[in-house]
Amino acid sequence: MNNFEENNEFVKRPSSAAQNGAPGRNIPGQVRRPAQPSSGVQTQRRPATPTSRQQPQSRPTQSTAGARRPTQGYTRIEPDRKPPSRPEPKAKKEFDKGEMLHNILIFLGMLAAMLFLSFALILSSLHVAPEKVKTSYSYVYGESDKKVTSVTVNKVLYVNMTDLSEMYEFTVSGTKAALRYTADKGEFVEFTIGSVSAKINGDIVNMEGAALVREKENVWIPLSFAENYFGGIIIERDEKENTIKIVREEKTGSTEDAPLYSDITFRIKGSQTLEGIGEDTDIGDVKTPEFINDLSEYEQYMNPSNRDDYLILVNKTNTISADDIPENLVSIVNVRKDGRKEQMVECAEKALEALYIEMKSAGYTDVSVMSGYRSYNKQVSLFSTYLQREMANNPSLTEEQAKQIVLTYSAFPGTSEHQTGLCCDMHNLPSADVSFARKEAYTWLKDNCYKFGFIIRYPEDKTEITGYSFEPWHYRFVGRYHATRMYELGLCLEEYVELLSRANGN
Repeated sequence: MNNFEENNEFVKRPSSAAQNGAPGRNIPGQVRRPAQPSSGVQTQRRPATPTSRQQPQSRPTQSTAGARRPTQGYTRIEPDRKPPSRPEPKAKKEFDKGEMLHNILIFLGMLAAMLFLSFALILSSLHVAPEKVKTSYSYVYGESDKKVTSVTVNKVLYVNMTDLSEMYEFTVSGTKAALRYTADKGEFVEFTIGSVSAKINGDIVNMEGAALVREKENVWIPLSFAENYFGGIIIERDEKENTIKIVREEKTGSTEDAPLYSDITFRIKGSQTLEGIGEDTDIGDVKTPEFINDLSEYEQYMNPSNRDDYLILVNKTNTISADDIPENLVSIVNVRKDGRKEQMVECAEKALEALYIEMKSAGYTDVSVMSGYRSYNKQVSLFSTYLQREMANNPSLTEEQAKQIVLTYSAFPGTSEHQTGLCCDMHNLPSADVSFARKEAYTWLKDNCYKFGFIIRYPEDKTEITGYSFEPWHYRFVGRYHATRMYELGLCLEEYVELLSRANGN
């Protein structure tokens, strides 16, 4: 119990005399200055000695000097002492209780929010997708009529490689960490458990997801990898029945009584070229543009007669083998003057010389080539460097996650256009950056490069089609005929090749 409750005299009303304004009476809430002595000399007042229980107030008496002595209701305030705190009224105590309840509710709300956030982070670390992913497929192996429930990990559909190996009698070698499966004719595919990289006859390729080991040490690989690189096997999805049927491909002349099966192969698809152009898509001869300079000696390179030979499509699904080296590689003239040596296919490089002659005459003299032809091994080294950098910058990333990031701006070995010798990176910055798109030199290149047979390979509005982010510095030679056609139609190389393929009935 506090003093306020214990000392009831503190709340007693003053006597009737004080209420009537009797001199010298202490009125609650009012502080009176003590009277000055008649002699003009100020007397020092002593505060009343506090006791545990106060007596009812009495009328003050006169001092010998004529000044009134303060009653017990007064407390002298010394310069170096603070006045005692007054007890809070009951109404204040009730307000404190409400405020305390309010603070408790706020604390509980914050605690609930923290618990919810922690739970969300745990779900995120477990890669739990908010939407449902169909996992009800059943694999139907045609020859054995064996059914296995499908497996989906991080939205990637997997197939049991161990089952396929046993069914088609692949030779298995290696260790538990790296297994090699060899078909009848010696072609092989090799998987490293936990890695998104695989090898096909020695060439490194990238998978949609990492190779996994599940129940009974079975190896599971992304189904898309088998669909893209396994030959002699037919994989059919039935969305209505929720089944995926895997059967051997039969040869021509096969019968039900005597089936003849194709050999199973593991192969990387080669880069795609077009043999001819359909008449309905042929735009005829392309007129020679007007140039500031006389570029007649370069005309045969800018607009080559073998115009279809340069429509080579290399991307994430249309790969190029490790031993594919272009012919007629020559040094690039307009390379950055820092000691580097870059190459391109001769026809493309000569057309690039013409482009630089005209670009410099237009007033853009600081653009230079940073990169040209890259061998398969150089791309392996470059991609590995980017991968290690991403994992160092964010140690929480898995190898697969880091690779997915790198793949947005760098090609996996075997999928790089630079290996064709038909492209180059050029700009006027210390290093390649999208800010080059804000330079006047880029505006000139965008509006004029097609005249010399070049296209912007990875345009800003085609990222979903090309699979790469916008690269204003990456230019690809296809010859003036096809470059002009793509420029007028607003198509990227993937779209243009598909257009011509349909026209040719492919």
